[in-house]
Order: sequence, then C-alpha cells, then structure tokens
Amino acid sequence: MKKIFAIVALLMVSVTLTARQKPADQEKQQPQEQEQAMVQRLYETQVSGSDSDFYEAHEAFMDYLEGRKDWDKYYRTWMNRVIYDVNHRYFHRAFNEIELITDDIKERHHEHYLYIANMSLGFFYNGRNQTEMGEKYFRRALQGINAEKDPVSVFNIYLSLAQTLSFKRPAEAMACLDSLPQQMLQNPMYESGVLDYRCIIANKMGDREAFGHYFAKYDSIRQNLPEQFNAANLEQVMVCHCLIQKDYQCALAWCDSIDVPLTATELRINVYEQMGDWQRAFRASELKDSLILIGEREALELHMIDMAHDIDQLQAEHDKAEIRRIQLVIVGLMALAIIALLAGMLVYRHNKNRRLKEQFLQLQEARRSTEAVQAIRRAFVTTIQEKLKSPVSVLMGYARIFNNPNFLLKPEERSKRYQDILDAARSIESLMDPVLDSYARGTAGITDEEKQICLDALRSPLLTLIGTAEVIIDANGQIPHDEYMQLRSEVCRNAYHVATSTHKLILFSLYGDDIPTPKNDRIGLNEVVRSILSSFDLHREVSPIHAEKARVLATEFHTDVPDDVVVNTSPLLQALLNCLVGNADKYATGGTVLVSCYPDTDGTYAISVTNEGPTIPAEDAERIFDPFVRLSADEHSLGIGLPLARRLAISMGYNIVLDTEFTAGARFVVTGIS
Repeated sequence: MKKIFAIVALLMVSVTLTARQKPADQEKQQPQEQEQAMVQRLYETQVSGSDSDFYEAHEAFMDYLEGRKDWDKYYRTWMNRVIYDVNHRYFHRAFNEIELITDDIKERHHEHYLYIANMSLGFFYNGRNQTEMGEKYFRRALQGINAEKDPVSVFNIYLSLAQTLSFKRPAEAMACLDSLPQQMLQNPMYESGVLDYRCIIANKMGDREAFGHYFAKYDSIRQNLPEQFNAANLEQVMVCHCLIQKDYQCALAWCDSIDVPLTATELRINVYEQMGDWQRAFRASELKDSLILIGEREALELHMIDMAHDIDQLQAEHDKAEIRRIQLVIVGLMALAIIALLAGMLVYRHNKNRRLKEQFLQLQEARRSTEAVQAIRRAFVTTIQEKLKSPVSVLMGYARIFNNPNFLLKPEERSKRYQDILDAARSIESLMDPVLDSYARGTAGITDEEKQICLDALRSPLLTLIGTAEVIIDANGQIPHDEYMQLRSEVCRNAYHVATSTHKLILFSLYGDDIPTPKNDRIGLNEVVRSILSSFDLHREVSPIHAEKARVLATEFHTDVPDDVVVNTSPLLQALLNCLVGNADKYATGGTVLVSCYPDTDGTYAISVTNEGPTIPAEDAERIFDPFVRLSADEHSLGIGLPLARRLAISMGYNIVLDTEFTAGARFVVTGIS
C-alpha cells in the first residue's frame, strides 16, 4: 500500500496536474507543446517501470526546465526521481539524489525550495519503513513553505503526511486530510484522489459509516466524471468496499487486478482473515514474507551494485588524484627549474650589470682622462703653434718676396736676410719632433711609418732650405748672379713648402680629436668665398709637380645664393677652403679653378671646388681623405691637405666628399653649411 500511495502523491502533483490542468490565463500558464510532450513521456516511462527510459526522459526534462529557469517545476521533477528510486527500492541512489538536490538549492541560493529536500527525505524514510523519520521531515517541509503562495505543495505534503500516519495513527492521518486546502478539492481529480485515501483510512479505522459516506462521493465521480477521475488507488478502495459488503469473491477479483504483488498479497490476507480461511491466509502470509525477502534481497543487491559503483568512482577519483599529484610534482619541479633559471638569469644580469657599471665608470674615468690629456695636448700644440707663427711668417714672407724675379738684394744685405731664413728654418726644425709627437698622442694617432713620411716630407725641404741659406750666407755676395738666382728660387720653393706644410700639420694635430668647434661668427657665405679667392695667389706657389711646366690658371666664382645670406661658422671655414683651393691648384693641368655656392635640398648650403686635371678613381674616393696617403709613387708631398679639410669640416659639423660623377678633373663638395 505504501508504494501505491507514493505514486499517487507524485502523479497528482508533479506530473498529472502539470500536464492536464487548464489555467484561466491560457497565454501565460499553458505549457508549450514541447513541454507537454516531455511531461507525457516522463509519465509513460514512470508507469512502464523501465529505469533507462525513465532516467533518460527525466534528464531531458530537467535540462529543459533548467534552460527555461523554471525552478519550481525543476525541483518538483527532481523529487520525482527520488520517489521513483524509493518505489523501486534504490535507496542508495535516492539518498545521493537528495544530497544533490540540497547542494543545488544552496549553490543557487534557492533556500525557499528546501522544503523539496525535506519532502524527499520523508519519502525516503517512509520507503524504508521508518515512518517516524518520514513524519519528521514532512512536518519540516510544512514549516518551510508558504501556504498562500504555493497551495499545491501544501496539498502534496499533507497528502504524504497522511500516508505516513495511516499505518499507525489513522485518526491523525484523517485529520491531515481535513487540513487540505479546500480550493484544491474543487477539482474532481484532486477530490477523487483524496477520497480514495479517506476510504482506505476509514476502512483501517473500522468506521463503516464514514467509509460509506466517502465511497458514495468517490463512486459518484467515477460514474459521472470518468475523464477527471483519479483511478490510482481504485483497486484498494474496491477491495475495502467488497469486504464491507462481505462479497469476498469480488474482493479477491479486485486483488487479482492489482499489479503490485506485495500490495495484492496484503489485501488477500485481509480478505482470507475476514472469510475465516486461515489456511489460505497463512499461505498468503508466507507469500508476503517471501515477497518481502525477495524485495529486501533485491534492494540489498541494488545497494551492493550502487556501492560497487561508488567504489569504482572512488577508485577513479583516486587514480585521477594520483595523476594530478604526479602532474603537480612535475609542474612543481618545472616551476623550481624555472625559478632556478630565473634566479640564475637574475644573478647573471646582476653580475653583468655590475660589470657594465664598472666598465661604464672606467669609460667615464678614461673619458675624463682622455679629455684631460687632449686638453693638455691641445694646449701644448697651441703653444707650439704660437712659437711657429713667427718662423712660418718669416718663411712665407721671404718666399713671396723671392718668388718675384724683379726683387733684388744688395750683396751686403743677403747675409742678414738669409740669416733670418736660416734662423726660422732651424726654429721649425727644433719644433718638428714635438709637433709629430703631439699628433701621435691624438685620437687617431700615427704609426712609425706615417711619422717617417712626415719627416721625409718636411725634413728634406727643410734641410735643403737650411743648406742653401748657409751657402748663400757663406758666399758673402760673391756668387754669380745666375747661380744666385737659381739658389734663391730653391730657397723660395722650399721655404713656401716648409711653411705651408708646417701650418697644415699644426692645424691637423690641433683639430684631430673630433671635438666640436664653436661657430660664433656670422658672415655672408659669398663674402667668405670671395675673400679666399682674392687673397689666394695661384701664381705664387711653385708646385713640385708643375715646376717645369708653365700653367695659365684662372679662378672663377659662381653662386646661386643671394649676397644677403648669412651663416653661422668659424674662421676654420677659410682654412678648409684654402686647403681645397690649394689642392685644386696643385693638381690642375690648366683651365679654371671654379668655386660654386648653392642651396642644398635639406635647407642648408653647399660649396664645391672644381679643377681641370686628372680624375681620381672612384675606389680612392675615401682613401684620399686618410692622412699621408699618396696616389702617385713619385709624389713626395706631405699628403695632409684633404685629410685636414675633412677634419676641419667634421669639427664644424659639415661634410666633405669627392664628386665621383665628375670626370673632367676633380670636384670636392662641402655640405651642411647653415
């Protein structure tokens, strides 16, 4: 009987009413066709008793309700699963489901649905014949529900509580039925479901009058409203009715129509006892005990299966935990390795940074030392430059005078004049080694070979100059005129060469440290070029290359820059242009030395110096700017004019290059003037 009651409680509230009730507001309350189909399928699988079909239908319906967030139906349907497991004596599964329901309610913070968990526990304990515990949890469920908002749930709980009390306290069970919400009993389906409970309980109490009263209403609904009649407990009610009428054969026939063997056997025992057929009643009791044992054995087997399943799950979880532990160990070792690697990298970087810092400090110290040395060296070179100004000026002056054939000296004047030249030459000779040593201590420095080139380029003409001057002095005016003029020409050429070479070497040493030169002078660009050309006497330099050749050279100035253009520059610009114009004159074979000024594409200005003569190969376009380079093996010049020009250009922030596209001679271009 307990199993039948449980099914009635479930079908009346959880399934049947959901599927068949027609609310007043059709658009808002009527389930969708999909939901109706799922409810019907769940009902059919529950009645059929196929576990796999029921669980599949139940899971599909639960997913559907969860997707729609219909939590009321969601938890009622979940309780349906608990009742199914209890009726089939899957108590272990039922208890696990109750725990899952409780956890789900707490996780979703749906504490107002905890009465579902309490109801489920009531069904669970009723199924295990622990009616006291069942009553306890049904009453807890009543305390946790709002009767006004959820009369259907109140109806269901009272009905379940009445079932629990009917076995030992039928009077209290009848009182529970009296507490049912009256508005629910206006529906014939609800009313017939309650009336069959009343009939069964009245029969247990032996109250025939009450039974007759309830049966009359119950049978009236069955006869007049068959579509709305709840026939879940019809067989039990009819057995009770036949026993009161003492129609034992009819009662036994109704017993035969009951599908649940244990319930049918219990009812047959009642019939046999009232018939006084104690032998058949005893056999029915033995059958009942056998069915109970079979049920208990099946329940035990299912319980063992569930436990075995749980053990398998625990083993699987243990295996997963072991795998996770191994993974954690591996990850931990990898983490330690990474930490060690990072620590090593940090130590390495720390040591590297420390070394870099030390190197940086050393570089700073070296730079300060270098700057100090350079300052001392520049001061030293400047001092030498001051000492050389006078002898160089003397040689340049006499070279210009003696270069004029019409200038004649009286014999008595020669000794003094040439003594001045001799003193200047010896003064330059005494300072030659310090000048070269100062250059050797510069940023670029010179090798022993380069130093020897300097000595050859300077000492040979210097010694010749000194020797020639001594000859003229010792002759004391007794040298024939033609011979004297030849010696004087030699003095002129060597004096000019020594003077200009010494001046260039001093400048090269002074500005060889790549230290920027302040450009504090504001002067017109065209004015600078014109002053250079006007002061440069192309016919006064006797070049060793052209000593035997008569050259007719002209100078020309072309400018695309307005005369009012003023640039910020240094006096070194004049020395730079002197180097370029002197180089152009030195290697020109004739024609014109052209100097041009023009604006450049970057907004600055450029100056080019062009001559007509031999073309410099493109592969030597940069080599000619290296100091002491000679392109011809027969050349014995110092080879410092173009390197000095580049050094001076760099110190002022300019650039100087050979125009390799010009092939009629040589063209040098200075750019970046602003």
